[in-house]
Amino acid sequence: MSDLSKRRLKLWIRLLGVTRGAENRLREYLRVEHGTTLPRFDVMAALFRRRDGVTMSELSRMLLVSNGNATAVVDRLEAEGLVRRTPSETDRRTVYVALTETGLASF
Repeated sequence: MSDLSKRRLKLWIRLLGVTRGAENRLREYLRVEHGTTLPRFDVMAALFRRRDGVTMSELSRMLLVSNGNATAVVDRLEAEGLVRRTPSETDRRTVYVALTETGLASF
């Protein structure tokens, strides 16, 4: 491995460490200050940006998570009245999800 490659690898490892540290601090902040988790925050932030709603598949792609992970978070948010699911009028397989008024107010 060349010296340049070694330096790049060391820099990459440092960046990963900084990123993980920042994410851990954010997780702790969201938990302590807002009583929420990073996945819940990510879903609500994505829906806040797309107030007209998105399909569950779009939401999964936006968040870079599996459909199952997105569904689990949306299930909990829906049970709390923070999001609503609306079936597509043209495709029975498609469901849209959007923040409710309560969700907008709490975000």
